[in-house]
Amino acid sequence: PRFTVAPADGARLVQAFLAAAGSGDPAALARLLSEDAALHSDGGGKRLAALNVIAGRDRVARFFLGVARKGYWPHWHIRPETVNGMPGLLMIDPAGERQTVAFQIADDAITAIYIVRNPDKLRHLN
Repeated sequence: PRFTVAPADGARLVQAFLAAAGSGDPAALARLLSEDAALHSDGGGKRLAALNVIAGRDRVARFFLGVARKGYWPHWHIRPETVNGMPGLLMIDPAGERQTVAFQIADDAITAIYIVRNPDKLRHLN
């Protein structure tokens, strides 16, 4: 990570992100994101992922609100973790498929989100 985030601050923002995304409130989610926030995802051609970077606060918020609307997350096991030195999540769907989500944070806002869904890059996770 470019900026060091105190563990308590990172945990607070990650929990606020989950609550805002789950609530369906776009304003609450947008307040957590920097104006130039970006979402990067990697499915490795084996799992669904955005093919291009999703750039901008509004687009990133709409992406996560759309995922939440589909009702996936209530059925997933979600555990806070440090991912590549950043505050993040380990998420496991009902079929046992894993993904990690890492949050880059600066100035008390989420500036980038990195989602890895590529199973080849997640084999080491228990």
